Amino acid sequence: MFKFENEKGQLKCSFCAKAQDQVKKLIAGPGVYICDECIELCNEIIDEDVNEQSGLEMG
Repeated sequence: MFKFENEKGQLKCSFCAKAQDQVKKLIAGPGVYICDECIELCNEIIDEDVNEQSGLEMG
């Protein structure tokens, strides 16, 4: 099972496991945490997917 705290008792991202002092923001969800860096990466992946789909619809 994934631990939400590191050995120092700090919360950590459920995706990349970076501690809260290693990121700008750590956002809590039901039973998970996600950092600003992972959110940015997810947004880039979604943007790429949307752009690919837009290109297919136009072409």
